[in-house]
Amino acid sequence: MPERQPVIPAGGSPNPNLSPGIRVGDFLFVSGHVSTDASGNVVGVGDCEAQSRQVMSNIRGVIAAAGGKIEDVAKITCFLTDMDNYPAYAKVRLETWPSNPPASSTVGVAALVRPEFLVEVEAIVRLPD
Repeated sequence: MPERQPVIPAGGSPNPNLSPGIRVGDFLFVSGHVSTDASGNVVGVGDCEAQSRQVMSNIRGVIAAAGGKIEDVAKITCFLTDMDNYPAYAKVRLETWPSNPPASSTVGVAALVRPEFLVEVEAIVRLPD
């Protein structure tokens, strides 16, 4: 079995409780990301579209640190605290993958780890050889 390698995006620091991503062979498993910037500030409080943009930016950073690109994403799972925010999230998802999108699931949840977070997205990525 391939060794598990933590992946930390540029500017990030190791967290003993969470890996932003784990590479196993050609696969990268990206942890659920929320709308925090590199300093840990919440971006887009109350604005799901702005939060979704930050989430996708965070995911791009992890993928780039592993040597991939957003087009390598095979599957995403989105968690929304309010399904009325789905159109805002879907708009950003379409901008992120205007063609050949990954497989996708969206789940309505009662809450995320902090009340100001409206959206969280995790990804599975097949990295190039």
